[in-house]
Amino acid sequence: MKITPLDIRRQRFKKALRGYDAGEVDAFLEMLADAWEDAMEIGEASSRELELLRTRAGDFDRMEGAVREVLVAQQKSAATAREDARREAELIIRDARIKGESMLNQAHRRVQVLTETIRELQDRRLALLARMREFMDSQKSVILMEENRIKAELIPDGARFPGENPEEGPILELSDL
Repeated sequence: MKITPLDIRRQRFKKALRGYDAGEVDAFLEMLADAWEDAMEIGEASSRELELLRTRAGDFDRMEGAVREVLVAQQKSAATAREDARREAELIIRDARIKGESMLNQAHRRVQVLTETIRELQDRRLALLARMREFMDSQKSVILMEENRIKAELIPDGARFPGENPEEGPILELSDL
């Protein structure tokens, strides 16, 4: 049974001989009613506060759920981003390797072409030197023949040409030629 402060204030007791002092009982009942009223107000305030706290706790539970969902979504997003970055890095590395191999192959082909060109130039150089040696050898023999002819035609030191007078100088100077 629920007792209200009004029930306490309206409560009346039968009078009996040698019973309690009616004024004291009424004063006590009034004081009890006031205390009961205060207790009920405190209980109602506590109930309202409890309800408010329960509402806030529910709000916090919903926020916590939302935060968890966001964290899970962020973790999934981060994992996806990491995986995408890993795949992209693999593609970049694979592309770099392919380009590096291509560049290396081109460099090898270029070295091969340059080596062949150098060999061809060396062969031409050797051929040119051989032709120069032949030319020089042939010119050497021409020079030897010319030296021999000049030696054969040398005028002895004491010999004179007809009409040459030893007291007179030479008929022609070399500078006149």
